[in-house]
Amino acid sequence: MPKRKCSNIDASVGLRMRYYRIQCGLTQQQVADALKINRTTYTKYETGVSEPSHELLGKIVKMFGIDYNAILDNRDYFERRVADGDMTLNVLTLSERAIIARYRSMSKEDQKKICEYIDMLYNEKAKKIL
Repeated sequence: MPKRKCSNIDASVGLRMRYYRIQCGLTQQQVADALKINRTTYTKYETGVSEPSHELLGKIVKMFGIDYNAILDNRDYFERRVADGDMTLNVLTLSERAIIARYRSMSKEDQKKICEYIDMLYNEKAKKIL
C-alpha cells in the first residue's frame, strides 16, 4: 500500500524542515529527542509521509530559531513585513541559529549554566573596556 502524503500542509514543508535542521547542524535523532518523539516519526515529517501537529510545529520552529512563515513559506507575509521595514524576521546568521537550536535542546539546568557563562564572558569584556 503506498504511503499517504500530507493533505493539510504543503509537502515542501518537510523539505524546509530538513533544510533548517541541517543549517542548525542537528541530526534527525537530536531533533526527535528534543521533541520527545521517535526518530522515524520525525523522518516522516521531513519526507511528507505525515505531518506534525500545530503544537509540535511550534516547537520545531522555536528549536530552529525561525518564524512559522519560514517553514510554511508564506511569502506574502514575509514580503509585507520586509516592505514595512520590519527586518526582524529570520535575521539570525546560520551559526546563531545553530547555537539557539542547541541551547533549546538542553535541560533548563544546562541552559542556566550557559547563560551564567555568557554573562561572565560579557562582564569580563566590559571590565577590560572600562
